[in-house]
Amino acid sequence: MTYFALTRNKNLYQKVAEILDEKFGCRRTIEIDFSSPKPALAGAYAGVYDFSISHSGHLAAIAVSDKSIGCDLELLKGRARAAVIKRFCSEEREAIKSERDFIENWTGKEAFIKMNAFSLATHLRRLKYVDGRIWLDGCEQNCEIVHLPFDGGTACVCGDGDIKIITI
Repeated sequence: MTYFALTRNKNLYQKVAEILDEKFGCRRTIEIDFSSPKPALAGAYAGVYDFSISHSGHLAAIAVSDKSIGCDLELLKGRARAAVIKRFCSEEREAIKSERDFIENWTGKEAFIKMNAFSLATHLRRLKYVDGRIWLDGCEQNCEIVHLPFDGGTACVCGDGDIKIITI
């Protein structure tokens, strides 16, 4: 099960601990390992649960799951992203007709990168996002990508296999 929260950008790791406690019954102290590119649970819950955090401005997105998970959040800012879009493949450029289309593409890629603890710098150009699916180095990936649009932006959760999101 995957739990998703759109919240204020404040006390995010405490909120992760609260979700783990409330939804998964994790009563032990939550330890977080910051030694790799993706913060991960350590101690008793290492490898059992996963979480991902993204923030933009005053908002944050938190995804907590019993599967590998990544999430991203972007706000609509009313600006052109032509310099970034020109680096996308022709299929992606054809599909992007609005800023919301762009942030759907971007959040899908970034959530996938976060789920896998990849680097944006090394993997962004290796990814293609078209029709809700993602390809890495030309190979379609077996992951679920769920967009959660809201007034003013979009959040995205990418999970390992089939995910069921419960918004809290």
